[in-house]
This record gives sequence, structure tokens and C-alpha cells, in this order.
Amino acid sequence: MKVMENRVHNKTRAFSEERILNECREYFSSETEKTAEIGERFMQYFLKNASSEGVLFKTIKEITADINISHQTLTKVLKALESKEIIYRRNGIIGLWKD
Repeated sequence: MKVMENRVHNKTRAFSEERILNECREYFSSETEKTAEIGERFMQYFLKNASSEGVLFKTIKEITADINISHQTLTKVLKALESKEIIYRRNGIIGLWKD
């Protein structure tokens, strides 16, 4: 019963938000403070707006407008997250790599 309540509460997400945020914080700890802060902002935005399967259907332009950062900075953050295989990008979507 408790498990089902947690699933309903978490919208049956196929990923652990806390684990993903911790991985990103760990990775960005070696970057500049500004990059780390923007990386965190992006991941919080991603987790809030992604589908329950861990896919975000937004363009770079929409994301930069929504969280008020430059295109160049967001691209840098996305490339860094891709290189660590936290996210992937395909034809207008950004998705989380599965465990």
C-alpha cells in the first residue's frame, strides 16, 4: 500500500530525482561556480518539466527563455551532461539515460 502511494505521489517517475541531482552536483563541482549554478538550474527545470519517462520536449530557445540563460551557456551545460551520459539529445528532445 505504501509503495503504491509513493508511486502516485512521484507521478510514477522512472528515475530518481535526488540521484540525478546528486550526480550533476558532483560532476559540476569541478566546474566554475557559474557553470555549476546553471547546471543545477537546468536539471531542476528538466526534472520539473520532463515526462514521467525522463524526456523533455523543449527547444534550446524555449529553455533559455524559461530559465533566463544564454544559448551558449546552456549548450555548454548540455554538452557536459551528455559527455557524462546523464542526458542525451535527439531531434528536439532531451532525455535521461536509463540506469
